[in-house]
Amino acid sequence: MPLDQPELPPSPPVALLPSGEPAPTGESSGERRMPFLEHLSELRLRLRNMVIVMLVSVGVSFYFVEKYFDWLTRPVRAGLKAAGHEMNFYARSLTEPFWVYMKLSIVGGLLLASPLIFFEIWRFVAPGLYKRERRLTILVTVATGVCFIGGSVFAYAFMCEPAAQYLTSLCKAFAGDLPFKLDTMLAMDEVASFQMLTLAGCGVAFEIPVLLSVLGWVGIISARGLWRFNRYALVLAFILGAVLTPSTDLFTQTLLSVPIFALYNLSILVVWLIERARRKKAAEAT
Repeated sequence: MPLDQPELPPSPPVALLPSGEPAPTGESSGERRMPFLEHLSELRLRLRNMVIVMLVSVGVSFYFVEKYFDWLTRPVRAGLKAAGHEMNFYARSLTEPFWVYMKLSIVGGLLLASPLIFFEIWRFVAPGLYKRERRLTILVTVATGVCFIGGSVFAYAFMCEPAAQYLTSLCKAFAGDLPFKLDTMLAMDEVASFQMLTLAGCGVAFEIPVLLSVLGWVGIISARGLWRFNRYALVLAFILGAVLTPSTDLFTQTLLSVPIFALYNLSILVVWLIERARRKKAAEAT
């Protein structure tokens, strides 16, 4: 006579995410769940490392800050020379050189320490991500950095010198019964701020392909919709160029607006390629 087998309890249902993947648990992910206090301890460790790296980077940057200032203001000096002016800057107070150098040291230290800072942030958030999410995060982070650097290099190589030459060429001699001359008297703080804002503004503007590509990947926008919006994008490009450039003249704004419009059209191509790969993957699955 066969023995009755004990009835096993039903297995608990597996929770699914909207993407269809199972929700992470301590057993399924292969990693134990970290307690709340351990999370705080890990966060404190990462913040401590980032602060140490930042302080060391600022110290190193302050040692080379005069070379930073020379490199940063070189396009402005070239523009002054082309416009027929003396290549001199002025300090309006005793403390202005120190604070300008300190500002440059902080910005330079942040740029120098940014790879290690992002690495510490990654080590904190990576354990909670799926493998696919990790790859996407790395791709977006690298693309963001490359586009920002590309925008800054574009501004330094093609925008700063023509803008400085055009703006300072407005200072000229006036003939007549009472002749006079408009001369330049540029403060070093104003020149450094103009340059840093121009580089940062162009870097932000060059993030357009990354932003639109991410929106296209999640399905919020489409290549066809972006193409239909193309005529309005030209107007928005000039508006964005006016917002992101510290200068108020149309010449400098146009130097940034044209690349913004070109990057928008490049984004249409990238989103179309993403949609094409998605359709191809869906066709292979069926």
